[in-house]
Amino acid sequence: MTIIIFIRHGQSTSNVSKILSHDTNTYPLTEEGINQAKEAGKELTKLKVEKIYTSPVLRAYQTALIIGEVLGTLPIVDQRLRERFLGELNNTSFDPNDHWKLKVFKKQIEIKGIESWEDITKRMKSFLESVINKDNRIITAVSHSDPIRAIITYLLDMDDISGWGIRIPNASFTILRCDNNIDSCRIISIGSPLLTQQILSKLDINII
Repeated sequence: MTIIIFIRHGQSTSNVSKILSHDTNTYPLTEEGINQAKEAGKELTKLKVEKIYTSPVLRAYQTALIIGEVLGTLPIVDQRLRERFLGELNNTSFDPNDHWKLKVFKKQIEIKGIESWEDITKRMKSFLESVINKDNRIITAVSHSDPIRAIITYLLDMDDISGWGIRIPNASFTILRCDNNIDSCRIISIGSPLLTQQILSKLDINII
């Protein structure tokens, strides 16, 4: 059995400025984001986390480093956890009340070069396949909203739009308990701010 704890990066300057970006080395964590990462690390001390994987994107990597400092573990960069490739939307501002995804779905606009939902799901499935039952008991993976939503919607047999209401807040915990393969994964939490006693009891493991 493998427990995979997906964590969205802490609040970043791109979140505050409402800017879409897949750039690797821009938009660091805000002071609030740093504090969120520290709190996430403290929550994870409730478990015996063996490895921390992370997206290479700065906001995620910083989050993983901070969590790693708390847990005494160095993060491992995995490109499959990276932000969605945004094509011509990269480094543009957005209005959350007038979402570009709905405009694309309704064929009101066309965006060149954007990574498809299917491709995001494929790489996230590949990540899961590579860590389930590979001598891993409990691991953490720091990523981004869309990649985490992609694997959750896959497990719920939904697409991007049908899973629209799935919200992944900054520094939240989305947890899977997997036995032998991806299709055996059970969703324990989605976007939880804390590792509550109810969540811990569902993991079927000995906690610290």
